[in-house]
Amino acid sequence: MKRILLPVLAALAVARGTLVAIEPSDLIGTWVHSRVEVGGNVVEDETLKSAEMELTNGKYVFRMGDKTAKGTYVLNTKTTPAQLDLTEVEGENAGRTIPGIVEATSGGWRLAADMQGGSRLASFADATGGSQFVATYQRKPGTVRPLRGLLISGGCCHDYPGQATILTEGISKRANITWDIVMDPGQTGTKHKVSIYKTEDWAKKYDVVLHNECFADEKELDWLERIVKPHRDGVPAVVIHCAMHCYRAPTNDWFRFVGVTSHRHGSHFDYPMTNTAPSHPVMKGFPASWRTPKEELYNIEKVEPTATPLATGWSHETKRAEVNVWVNQFGKGRVFGTTIGHYNHTLQDPAILDLLTRGLLWSTGKLDDDGKPAVGYGVK
Repeated sequence: MKRILLPVLAALAVARGTLVAIEPSDLIGTWVHSRVEVGGNVVEDETLKSAEMELTNGKYVFRMGDKTAKGTYVLNTKTTPAQLDLTEVEGENAGRTIPGIVEATSGGWRLAADMQGGSRLASFADATGGSQFVATYQRKPGTVRPLRGLLISGGCCHDYPGQATILTEGISKRANITWDIVMDPGQTGTKHKVSIYKTEDWAKKYDVVLHNECFADEKELDWLERIVKPHRDGVPAVVIHCAMHCYRAPTNDWFRFVGVTSHRHGSHFDYPMTNTAPSHPVMKGFPASWRTPKEELYNIEKVEPTATPLATGWSHETKRAEVNVWVNQFGKGRVFGTTIGHYNHTLQDPAILDLLTRGLLWSTGKLDDDGKPAVGYGVK
């Protein structure tokens, strides 16, 4: 079995069927074999059937019997078929790279390559030689596909590049999620049409969208409808800080979506924050009272009837408790929102990253009543 150890690492398919587009996030997970062919012949081997492969963000770990191999993989989706190259770093084939082709089926993935590391095959039909293989994988029973998250960021007044790293890496350390980030270069003002919104069905492939953008002066009604429609139709959302000051169109649809209306904030100061809904799953684990670092507390003019406040921050300027954490139901879509997040040091705080993670999982229906991630959606 030594000769087929490395190519088995690359196998990322479940079953034959209708082809669908491959996304890098689809590679993440733990996989087991459903079929392996070498030279056009099916390989029947019980040890092979019990093997499993775990892929995470360009790295893999393969286990078969008492053997373990580790390596890296590179996916190129710009070709047809897509290309998948595997390089073993630790194991019996350390130092070898096998260039393969990979395609998605209606149920998963399959990959074809030459076990000897020869030239890349042009098609799956070419995998008929003695050292050529086609491997088909399915997700390991009991495991789940990671959530697919989209972070939309950019605009005025904040360190959005820094926050993109803090948010995606911080939440991924707490939940089973992969990210795409859209942050158009050079956009630091209050008026800009984010590039992904120009695409039809822009949110279709995502389980949740995190809005951390700041474009208050983008006010066209048709443009606003392009943004909110997927959420009204059911795509979950997380909205942070300046997202509440975005898209001030003549209608209130953006504010109905985020769950609150705010047009201003006070000076920058630390403030006491009160957990007003400790029994809500999102707020379980959050202190009864927590003092923020220096922050920017938004003044809330209206809370939508569809929104449920979860926490407030006391403003010594308005002399009232301003809602700063809530959940909202917008059509079919769940929304978690917070006005926290002007400064990087606030978003980096473990208490806030934990809160954001629970809010995100709640929005996707992956948070249990005890405030813990549903099975498979936490981290190992």
